[in-house]
Amino acid sequence: MAPLHHTETEQFVARLQTVVGAERWHVWFEGATDFHFTDEGLTVGVANLFLSDYLKTRFADRLAQTAHEMFGRPMPIRFHVQPDLFQKRRAENMKGEVEAMEKLGQTDPQPAPPPAATPALATPCAPTAFRAPVATPASAPVRPLFTLDSFVVGPCNAMAYAAAQSAAANPGKDFHPLFVHGACGLGKTHLLQGILYALRKRGDLRVVCLSAEQFTNRYLSGMRTGGLDAFRHRYRNLDVLAIDDVHFLKGKAATQEEFLHTFNEFEGGRRLIILASDSHPREIEAIQDHLISRWMSGLVVRLSPPDEETRHRILHAKARLMGRAIPEDVAALIAARVQGSVRELEGALARIIAYASLLHVPITVDLARQSLADFVPTTPPKANMEAIEEAAASFFGVSRSDVHSHRKSHPVSLARQVTMVLAREMTQMSFAEIARSLGGKNHTTVLAACRKWHEMLKTSAEVRWSDRTGNRSMPAETLLAYLKDRVRR
Repeated sequence: MAPLHHTETEQFVARLQTVVGAERWHVWFEGATDFHFTDEGLTVGVANLFLSDYLKTRFADRLAQTAHEMFGRPMPIRFHVQPDLFQKRRAENMKGEVEAMEKLGQTDPQPAPPPAATPALATPCAPTAFRAPVATPASAPVRPLFTLDSFVVGPCNAMAYAAAQSAAANPGKDFHPLFVHGACGLGKTHLLQGILYALRKRGDLRVVCLSAEQFTNRYLSGMRTGGLDAFRHRYRNLDVLAIDDVHFLKGKAATQEEFLHTFNEFEGGRRLIILASDSHPREIEAIQDHLISRWMSGLVVRLSPPDEETRHRILHAKARLMGRAIPEDVAALIAARVQGSVRELEGALARIIAYASLLHVPITVDLARQSLADFVPTTPPKANMEAIEEAAASFFGVSRSDVHSHRKSHPVSLARQVTMVLAREMTQMSFAEIARSLGGKNHTTVLAACRKWHEMLKTSAEVRWSDRTGNRSMPAETLLAYLKDRVRR
């Protein structure tokens, strides 16, 4: 049999989605599998060995049956691990977006109206544009997983959730823009897509959601192909523009300037720009001051890691989406062990469910301990500023009061800088909070110290200083690792 054409592969994938169900497809297949048909049968590319074992055990029969029904003959199934599968998918998506933009610039001399149909959203925000929720066979709904109703609210995200509800109910009425920031895996993209889902149901707004990388590539493509007029018409005549991972704009002066003009077009009226980033606006490097001031002119809200009670509720919500129920003691164990992001919680839960399915045993605390043994180490106690200051000051032979002072002798400056760097890495404190805790210093001082040490680590630089024992030196990486151990003892 000759290799499948693209449309035949799409037909197979569409049929398989129906067979396994939308939720299982999203959890186990989407973005992590690839399909190739040859005379020898069906090869299923998978992202890692664990996924290969799981799909082989749970879905091999359904894959074979679906292929048999479609092609009228038995199809042997082979699973092939492709470690670069995630990167390949990303490259393919980006290539398709650039080609589409180039085509727009070449064939559309007049600005084209936005399409009415809504493509499926992905994570991070896939580019979407819609006016009314017109249901057509070619359009897929926004994922119900990413609605505001399915967002688990706790003290860590209550303000951000309230802002998202306000943006969805009355975009641009109470604030403009809305800037959501927090570490990876805490729910920024979920909130963005939840707002979009609510706006889509209204049916009277033009909305676009895309990543900053996609915005940049489309702008550059428009410049190359003479399609800037179409690009600007598309993004400056909207009611709501949502951009994920806006920190990607750092250092890209031309794109920042274009985005600034786009931002200015949204001034006045009930229009809104929603931005998401892993950092506070003032903490993103190499961004124009004019752009930062506009981001700060609206509402800036932060997502923090969930507390244990919120993690507990998130686990039960995720389990329901996977079609499973987990005992309370298992949820309590995971919530206590995994103290990072929501994404890490979901990964731990998926691993436990997979173990139970593969071994054909119920989900118990003993099984959870077994499956998580090599999944994530016990989370070390959170560091506090007092311990960090004490470790840095003692190492360089100065006092904590010296670290808080404005003294600029070399050992004091080094102790102060190291305190700032370790506080940023080992706590949830922002640059501004660290600065205030060190005697009311400016947050730019902390930012500069972190940048300096980041460059030192990249270049494997040596740190040199003098104390009562004489001249000393140590690689920056070794010094920081040593002090981290001291703090955690």
